[in-house]
This record gives sequence, structure tokens and C-alpha cells, in this order.
Amino acid sequence: MVDTQSAPALNALAPKIRRMFTLSAAKIRSIESSWAPADGAPVFTVGGRYTSRGWTEWTQGFQFGSAILQFDAAGEA
Repeated sequence: MVDTQSAPALNALAPKIRRMFTLSAAKIRSIESSWAPADGAPVFTVGGRYTSRGWTEWTQGFQFGSAILQFDAAGEA
């Protein structure tokens, strides 16, 4: 059972949530500027660089969906 009485208040979580979206925005911008969508989905890293695999194309929606969710959550362009 979830104990809602001991759950943290939203204002206590707000700084961590803001930091998460700040880091997320930087990662999304980095992928957008360095990854060619024609190369498939950036799912794996090899030597610190994203790469794709033949079976990962279905995950490419996450790349674009992440940017949409970031915009909705943070109001960024």
C-alpha cells in the first residue's frame, strides 16, 4: 500500500524536477544536433557515441516524443 501521508510535498520535489528537465533538454538538443534520423534510432552507445541496431528502429519515436514532452513540461521551443 502507498502511504500518502509520508509522500514528499511537490515543493520539496520541484528543484529536482527542474534539474531533471534541464539535463533532459541538454541531452535532447545534443541528439537533435548530432544525430541523422536516417541513421535509425539512437539507442546504444559505443565508445560514448550513439549508434543504432537493425532491430531498434521502432524506438525512434522516443527521440521525437521526448522533445514533445520536454516542450510540454518546460515550455521550451
